[in-house]
Amino acid sequence: MVQSAIVSEATVAADGQAAALTEESAGTGAIEQAASQPTPAAAISPTRLLASVGSAAASVSDQIAELYRTLLGREPDSAGLQYWTQQVNAGMSIDAVSNAMLNSEEYAATHAAAAATTSIYHLYVSTSGSDSNTGTQAKPFKTITKAAAAAKAGTTVHVAAGTYAGNVTTKVSGTSSNRIVFLSDTKWGAKIVGSGTEAMWTNSANYIDITGFDISGPGRLGIVNNGSNTLVSNNHIHNITVSGGCTGSGGAGVVNANYSGSNGDVIGNVVHDIGKPGGCNGVQGIYSSNKGGKIMNNVVYRVSAYGIHLWHAASDATIANNTVFANGSSGMGGGIVIGVGDSPGGVQLVNTKVLNNIVYNNPRAGIMEYCYSGQSCIGSGNSVTNNLVYGNGSSITMKVGSATATVSADPKFVSYNPAGTGDYRLQSSSPAVNKGSASSAPGTDILGVARPKGGAFDIGAYESY
Repeated sequence: MVQSAIVSEATVAADGQAAALTEESAGTGAIEQAASQPTPAAAISPTRLLASVGSAAASVSDQIAELYRTLLGREPDSAGLQYWTQQVNAGMSIDAVSNAMLNSEEYAATHAAAAATTSIYHLYVSTSGSDSNTGTQAKPFKTITKAAAAAKAGTTVHVAAGTYAGNVTTKVSGTSSNRIVFLSDTKWGAKIVGSGTEAMWTNSANYIDITGFDISGPGRLGIVNNGSNTLVSNNHIHNITVSGGCTGSGGAGVVNANYSGSNGDVIGNVVHDIGKPGGCNGVQGIYSSNKGGKIMNNVVYRVSAYGIHLWHAASDATIANNTVFANGSSGMGGGIVIGVGDSPGGVQLVNTKVLNNIVYNNPRAGIMEYCYSGQSCIGSGNSVTNNLVYGNGSSITMKVGSATATVSADPKFVSYNPAGTGDYRLQSSSPAVNKGSASSAPGTDILGVARPKGGAFDIGAYESY
């Protein structure tokens, strides 16, 4: 069959006959001619028509039946077949019949339904593109925001390497089976350099992936996520400088900001130099304020306050296999803090797992459960286990229960530099090798190496031995 060949090619057939279609009210599905109305411009030539329906020597009814199959995807009903056969016998050309079918409501509905089942679409963005383009690979858009507005469920937006103005906004949602993916085709090659004092990228949609970008700028937020069921992965988020100064609004490299949202995953990112060194107690590396979500395989360092922070309405989260170092100062911040301080509706932190993390050389806290004075914000089902915590101002502070299987020793990175220029994989003699828990841990590391590589899971973002 040749549905793909049946597209607009010419105007109505040479005999000048025109048809428009309506469904027969009696429910037979017959397509009736309205000869007084002009046919829209979608048409097919006699040559192409005969190629699609067979020989012109075939009977009229056979040719009409094949048009039903080719254009409408079904066998003809008896009333429709009789009607169109009568029209052709009265002088209408087969070509005019095909054009009428092409412009029918049934044809539009049939092909719209087929398009809706397609799960993958692609749009393209390039610094050499134009937002007046169509977003194809040959004619890419210029901005991610334009592509985001044109996306639909199942779209992958490919962003070519280059530097793009920041303050990206994404508002169109995917679905659970057809997510919308924003992908830097070269890891960290598409650089989002923002302006202003707020977010470099604001997502307000659900079922969205943001993968592989380099994001920096003068605002207080790298990526702010207001959606649910999202993934921020494999990005380099850095030098978010909070040029507007420290305010009660705080800031973060990545933040799941919507208290009512859920399941914001932050996986495999390198997040550093967020906020002003030694200042801005409200500026965190990775910050989550809602239910669920996995924070895994991230490397976080040189953040004004905490490397990883759960607060507000956070619960049911997993913080696993992160490497967190040199965050905060002697007066504020530290490695990882979990709590729900000023949570709306009296929410408690429950069912949250903190495991397999390296928390090293943070001047103040290592890992801490925290509530405001007088609050009881830590509930049941939480666990802090198999973490390496060493060289911090304090080790692990628990409100409820106690930490288990903690490793208190130098992690023995291949090379350590608090400025981020070291190699944070593990030496073979590291006490973090094979000391992690398999429960709730990610199946790969930050580089995509399968876990476990040896007899058990390593602690930290890198699976080394």
